[in-house]
Amino acid sequence: MDQQIVTYVLLGALAMALLVAAFTDLKSRTIGNKLNLAIAAGAPLFWWATGLDLWPGVGIQMGIAVATFAICALFFAIRQMGGGDVKLLTALALWFPPTNFLGLVLIMAMLGWVLTLVMGIWGVAHSRVVGTKPVRDTALLVACTLVAANFASAVLGGPKLAIPQGLLDSLATLPNATLILAMVPMAILAVVTLASIRIIRRHEHQPRVPYGLAISMAGLWIVGGGIFSGMTATAAG
Repeated sequence: MDQQIVTYVLLGALAMALLVAAFTDLKSRTIGNKLNLAIAAGAPLFWWATGLDLWPGVGIQMGIAVATFAICALFFAIRQMGGGDVKLLTALALWFPPTNFLGLVLIMAMLGWVLTLVMGIWGVAHSRVVGTKPVRDTALLVACTLVAANFASAVLGGPKLAIPQGLLDSLATLPNATLILAMVPMAILAVVTLASIRIIRRHEHQPRVPYGLAISMAGLWIVGGGIFSGMTATAAG
């Protein structure tokens, strides 16, 4: 069988495995060890199908996986990631070259951030904490979520709400305009993030975010891009 066909088959199998991981994590907040092991076991076949050299290619993939596990283990130790999430991300590190894996982590972070806020909205809306105002805080958290989703969409190349041109022109006339234009989005994001954390904590709510869903969706994003670019290259050839 042609190696390119094998590559597509393996990527398709990985996509199906990620869909299963997303579903199980959303349903039960768990990702099975057998599923993670199957994803990891498929990586050597993918290396062969894509013609990856033993050194430095495979060595780099192993190094990325080891580093990913070490970092995620720290997050697991402080209860910021589940064990299944750690294993899933480590298994995916075996598949993707450094640039693509960094893209996966960025997408995962953006999706996880928005998911956290969405889960926070649900918790605040159903809050029964005395002395709080669920309706007002829910509205504020929805506004924060919309800002976060807009930023995530912009980072990932999707649709976004642009800053009014008049405001940009005004900022451009100020001293150190380039620095100011770079800092404005970061300042907005900092305010949104801190405000969201304060609102959620005020209602004594700790969102149980299905990060496995964010990891799976990020992986599907990268897999879909790989399949599409590969088919485009084949058609062009």
